Amino acid sequence: MTLYQEPCLGELMRKGRMKKAGCSCEKCSELCKNEPGWFLHEEIEQVARFLGISKDEFVEKYCETHQLGNALPLSPKRKQKKKECIFFENGLCKIHEVKPFECKKVFGCEAQRKHKRIREIIAKSWE
Repeated sequence: MTLYQEPCLGELMRKGRMKKAGCSCEKCSELCKNEPGWFLHEEIEQVARFLGISKDEFVEKYCETHQLGNALPLSPKRKQKKKECIFFENGLCKIHEVKPFECKKVFGCEAQRKHKRIREIIAKSWE
């Protein structure tokens, strides 16, 4: 008897069978458990509105700052004493509709070089 295993959407996209939408394979959800994705500068206001709070309150309560060159991009904070994104709960993203650009563009089942390139693009939006 063969058990059904959900296909990895990142793999299907690489094979040209699907357009990028989102992947829920184990490798992709591991990203949420290990490091929150980075926001583009212009996404901060959208997420704050989605949560019904001010931009300043969102940054103070829910964001951490990173440095890449001269840029200081933001990402969601990590849960206390964990590496997991504060918006990742029960295997789902609480802000999925407005999740960070990096989360929209990078799958854990993709090559590491893509992660680096996406971060460079994000950093430019913060310069």
